[in-house]
Amino acid sequence: MESLRCIVVDDEEGAHRVLDHYIKATSSLVLVGNFYNAVSAMDFMFKHPVDLLFLDINMPGISGLDMLEAMSNPPLVVLTTAYTQYALTGYKYRVVDYLVKPFEIAKFMAAVDNVFARFKPPVARHADIPPPQTSDISLILKVDTGIVRIMTNDITHIQSYGNYVKVFTKDKMYLSASTTSEIEQQLDKRHFKRIHRSYIVALSKIQSLEGAQVLLENGLILPVGKTYKREIWEYFTNKG
Repeated sequence: MESLRCIVVDDEEGAHRVLDHYIKATSSLVLVGNFYNAVSAMDFMFKHPVDLLFLDINMPGISGLDMLEAMSNPPLVVLTTAYTQYALTGYKYRVVDYLVKPFEIAKFMAAVDNVFARFKPPVARHADIPPPQTSDISLILKVDTGIVRIMTNDITHIQSYGNYVKVFTKDKMYLSASTTSEIEQQLDKRHFKRIHRSYIVALSKIQSLEGAQVLLENGLILPVGKTYKREIWEYFTNKG
């Protein structure tokens, strides 16, 4: 059997060091990513195959359980947390085992054994899975009502709004307790560019450049900051 591809999602550096050491000692597992928040981990899983997720629960922003709630088809999950009260809640998802920190390698290996007892190889091999198309890539946002998944192809622009960001699509605006920098990390830089400290735009939605402004297809005019003016002009000049 092929080694299982796993990732670690935890906001504590110490937890990563322990799990990295345990995983490297286990030839049946291969570590393909370390993430310190749910958003970056979910973004990775939308683009890459993952068989097993070692997941902390209490993390800033989106918690581990919120992350699982937002995923339609999560990989197998081993929860790793210092809190025992979430054990029963976790098993409503594809949670195979629950490791309470700190845990020794013997308990880790027992959890891995449970994982292999539950694991079913996919019908198609990972190498046969085509890369996601631009229209299939999504952005994960935490909003007042929970977590939403927005297809990036629908986004026109993103605006900084105090301690929040406004994400605009063709039909709706989403208000999220995040920063434009955090959102920018989730976006494909080939399709989105920052044009101002307060604005990120979808390049495909720009109709024209006029001095220090861009005109979007929907008629909205946005400012272009001095820091970003040269880059945005060079992009469109080279494209032409």
